Formats: sequence, C-alpha cells, structure tokens
Amino acid sequence: MHFKQSLSVAVFSIFVIFYIIQIAVALELFPKQETNPVTLSLRVEKFSHFHMYLHEKGGEPNPTTILVASANTTMESPTGFGAIAVCDSALTAGPEPSSELLGRAQGFYTSAGAVSIMGRNTLVPEVREMPIVGGTGLLRFARGYVEGRTHSFNITAREATFEYDIYVYHY
Repeated sequence: MHFKQSLSVAVFSIFVIFYIIQIAVALELFPKQETNPVTLSLRVEKFSHFHMYLHEKGGEPNPTTILVASANTTMESPTGFGAIAVCDSALTAGPEPSSELLGRAQGFYTSAGAVSIMGRNTLVPEVREMPIVGGTGLLRFARGYVEGRTHSFNITAREATFEYDIYVYHY
C-alpha cells in the first residue's frame, strides 16, 4: 500500500509542476531574451544543391566502414538492429572511385561545416529521402532533404557506391 501512495504523490507532484510551468509561460513570467541574427553571425540565407557519390568498402584490404559494436542479437536481426559502424568513405564527383575526390564522409562532414541527416537509409527503395535537421559552420541552421540512390552494390566484395543529391538551405 505504501508504494501506491508514493506513486500517487509523485504523479500528483509532476502534474502540479507541469501546471505551474504552463501558468508561468501563459503569464510570460520567464524572462525573454531577443536575439538578433547579426549576433549569431548569420549571413543571407542561401540554397545549395550538392551532388556526390559515396564509396563504401567493408571487406579487406583497407575497409572504409568498420563494425565497432553490436548487440547480441544484431547478426540474427533482418535489419542489423544494434549495429554501430564507423566510416571514412570517399565522396567523389562521379560513380568511379577514381573520379575527383570532393571530401570524405565521416558521419557527414564538409570542409567548412557539418550537416546532420536523420532518417532511414535502406537499400530497398529506388530513391530514399532523408531530412536535414541541422548544421554547423557555414551550414549553420541547415534544413532541407537528401535523396539517396544505390548506384552499385556487391555483397560478395562488400563494396557499394551510393549517389546522393543534397538540397539544403543554410546561412
């Protein structure tokens, strides 16, 4: 019986705190702080389209993607749930690994900032769409989306080439 009383008191306390915060917000009791975009070093908003190919190699020698951790059930999972991999994959202007090197994907970094991409990037759909949820540096306040396509995939050699079109608004 003591546990139920403690739980009831805890739930009641949470609701009281929640309503106090709601009232404070409604009455504008929290101090407001206006932020000028100039103080954030924001420039004029721009729209950019990046087109590139990512080359992944999982097999030896010189893999660009390595599995560093997994759950006990990861290998039995049809989706690979629980796998954590790190990558250092080439980003090129064309589908050939020898084409012009534009940068390297290590999460997804660019030379003057980073873009944060979320979403599911599976091989099954012909075109995959993932949202851009933020950025840093010259890509600060980034928003937009990425279209991904599988250009080539060789499961035996553990090699793949992916094509990406990145459409992003940024400052």
